Amino acid sequence: MLYQLILTDLELSYDNFSEDFHIGLFETERQAEDTALYYLKSIKGFCDFPCTYRIVKKEVVGGFNNRNPDFIWMVQGWNLNENLDEIDIIESPCFLTEEQAGSELQVLKGKYQRAEWSLDKYRIGALEWCDGFVRMAGGVPAN
Repeated sequence: MLYQLILTDLELSYDNFSEDFHIGLFETERQAEDTALYYLKSIKGFCDFPCTYRIVKKEVVGGFNNRNPDFIWMVQGWNLNENLDEIDIIESPCFLTEEQAGSELQVLKGKYQRAEWSLDKYRIGALEWCDGFVRMAGGVPAN
């Protein structure tokens, strides 16, 4: 089992859209929670605006088989709404090989109609969103 940390900007979320930031995948729930609390206290944007977090338990297909991989692969599919925001997101479990994830991509494409698909590789424990964010108003950073 891995733990996916997702932070959400509540003010920019609406209806069936959530302004989510994938922060990373962690070996323990405690690592994910500690990282979330650090981001909400210290990282620009996340500490400046009303943000929250959730930790999603992610199955690793086939388990770790007594080895600790550095990377896993996941598949995502989504549609875009009229604002070009990603909606109707589906996400696979984690896979130890790109080939397994590629097979799952084909299965998901057969089951779900989505406009966009991705097959992504993630380093376990790496922070995918490191620098925080600023909101833009009229093309310039908002205060």
